[in-house]
Amino acid sequence: MNLPRMNTPALTAALGIVLASQAIGCSRAPSAAEGVTQLEKSLGKALENSAVQLAIAAARTNDLGVGVVALQEAKRSPGLSAEQLQSVEQTSQAIIAELLRRAAAGDARAKADLQLIEQSRSQ
Repeated sequence: MNLPRMNTPALTAALGIVLASQAIGCSRAPSAAEGVTQLEKSLGKALENSAVQLAIAAARTNDLGVGVVALQEAKRSPGLSAEQLQSVEQTSQAIIAELLRRAAAGDARAKADLQLIEQSRSQ
């Protein structure tokens, strides 16, 4: 099976950002599941946002690429406070970090999810 080649510089940059953010925080980054749980706790009423609902459902069903794309859309939605936006971003980073770990271990689905995220950002 031939998978599309990933943009190596973009993947390297993303991995660098994740590693730097972990080093700055001096604590372990949350897993994707922990990130989603934290997101649900922090959003409260904003959970009615359809993009947030899609992101949480996608992450819970291990459709992590769709989850990150939905979180990107949620960040553009009106009505989120600064703290809620930060929670959305942290969850997105946690999911991407998990996808990067899986892709580095050879997980084809994680590579495809990262490609989906990259494509959504370039549109």
